[in-house]
Amino acid sequence: MATLQIQSGPHRGRRFRVSRDRVVIGRHPGCDVVLESTAVSRQHAQITRSGDDISIEDLRSRNGTSVNGRPLTGRRQLEDGDEILIGDQLLIFSSRSRSMISTGAHAAEDIFEPDGRDNLIVSQVDIAPRAAGEGLARQAEAKLRAVMGLQRAVGASLSLDDVLPRLLDGLLDIFPRADRGFVLLADPQSRRMVLKARKVRGMQEPGPLRLSLSLIEQVARSRTAILSADALSDSRFNVHDSVTDCRIRSVMCVPVVGDDGELLGVVQVDSRDVRNGFVASDLELLAGVAGQAARVVEQALAHDDRISREQLNRDLELAHRVQQGLLPSCPPAVEGYEVFDFYEPARHVGGDFFTYVPLPDGRLAVVLADVSGKGVAAALLMAALSADIRYCLASEPDLALAVGRINESFLRGGWDDRFATLVVVVLDPLAHRATICNAGHLPVFLRDATGGIRTVAADLGGLPLGMAGGRPYRSCTVDLALGDTLLLCTDGVTEALDHESRLYGIDRLCRVLGKPADGPKAVGRRLLADVERHAAGQVRSDDICIVCVGRTGTLPTAAESAQRTGAARRTGRMQSGD
Repeated sequence: MATLQIQSGPHRGRRFRVSRDRVVIGRHPGCDVVLESTAVSRQHAQITRSGDDISIEDLRSRNGTSVNGRPLTGRRQLEDGDEILIGDQLLIFSSRSRSMISTGAHAAEDIFEPDGRDNLIVSQVDIAPRAAGEGLARQAEAKLRAVMGLQRAVGASLSLDDVLPRLLDGLLDIFPRADRGFVLLADPQSRRMVLKARKVRGMQEPGPLRLSLSLIEQVARSRTAILSADALSDSRFNVHDSVTDCRIRSVMCVPVVGDDGELLGVVQVDSRDVRNGFVASDLELLAGVAGQAARVVEQALAHDDRISREQLNRDLELAHRVQQGLLPSCPPAVEGYEVFDFYEPARHVGGDFFTYVPLPDGRLAVVLADVSGKGVAAALLMAALSADIRYCLASEPDLALAVGRINESFLRGGWDDRFATLVVVVLDPLAHRATICNAGHLPVFLRDATGGIRTVAADLGGLPLGMAGGRPYRSCTVDLALGDTLLLCTDGVTEALDHESRLYGIDRLCRVLGKPADGPKAVGRRLLADVERHAAGQVRSDDICIVCVGRTGTLPTAAESAQRTGAARRTGRMQSGD
């Protein structure tokens, strides 16, 4: 069997068997051959085998690879006695099988290859969900101790951080020969084993904690409990790893399997005393304890998950209150006008936004925005956007230029693929005039005193915020007669779904707006009631926000009505944002 032997550094003398078709060498713990040196890249080089030919190839490492003093370019076939320099680590390649020469804890074969020496595996137990608990019946006294230990593990708390250390306390009581105990749980996302609790009898080991990754992975993969009476000589373990580094001579490792058959984790106990090591009945007992440990772990995970959800709900409730604090608490008072607003997020927090910004000369900016996405991320973006809107509108008198500055600030924020639609109406109550700029939002709807409906600023063609920079926005101006009402809304209104997934739509919105109404409040409330009837209790998928601004007073005379009819036919005066 071909081998690699380290000739320098702290692991000098360690030998690796090349027993796979591909062996990766590098600094990362997941490599087949791990070289602990900063000069070695995470994945530095690879050795491949094709029949009797074995070759080496550099993996674009930072410091390169050389063979017999010559830099490696491309793939090179290895020959017996070749010297390989990986970063600053020198290895010797041997194509012949050689006897292993022990040089202490660092003499090793790293690549596991079964070779008929499995007789040192004393016992194995297949673990089925819950069935493993039956093994406790074989030792009544041990069973009683195990049950009492697990009861102590549960204790007064169900938190995983409390349960697992108590579980290990119970295991070391059950197995007085054990020196160490560990619990590792499977990460829900990566499914990798993560150390959650450990217990060492007596003095703590010097240096970092070492665990046998190969042992844990084999137990997790096979769902089989394993006992080795002498791990130093057991061919089932990678002798170079922490089993030998920690001088572990007797080890038991069992999987913890949930009620649904899913692997929850593994439990390991080990000892340095081979003369008084574990026996087969100990493994059966630990396998039985693992069945009860699965119940304890599942209960603790459920408890912690419930606590996490409760904490999340509290955080969302706080975020809701904070967001509500950013929104106007009540509509502003504008002489000769009535303002109505409504906002309801689909979740605790939402991405819709509206506000009022007082401007010089008694003018008022009415702002409505809709940030892409939902939930906390959209709400945070909305909060950042609101500050930019207030600053730009207050510092730039030209509305189109102000919206352009808002867009540039949004782009500088680096919100990745996020965007926002925006519409701003600057009301001049003295001149009874409204200036409108639209950045990719729904159009503003103008309802006159007779119920006539038309859209305003629908053809300005501004892109949503965050889509592109350097493109000017445009604005237009409309005159407001007595009885006129401007409606601003987000797509949570027009895209509300009924039980057959049909949209509420703009056509129905216009029909409702055209019905007789006594002022902006009546218009807004009628629209909300109709949207609610349309949804008929369906779960809302988007936030709903509307703002109605209307000029109030006595109804226009016949002459004023005729004048208003002519004004409705005009398209409005257009203003460039350059």
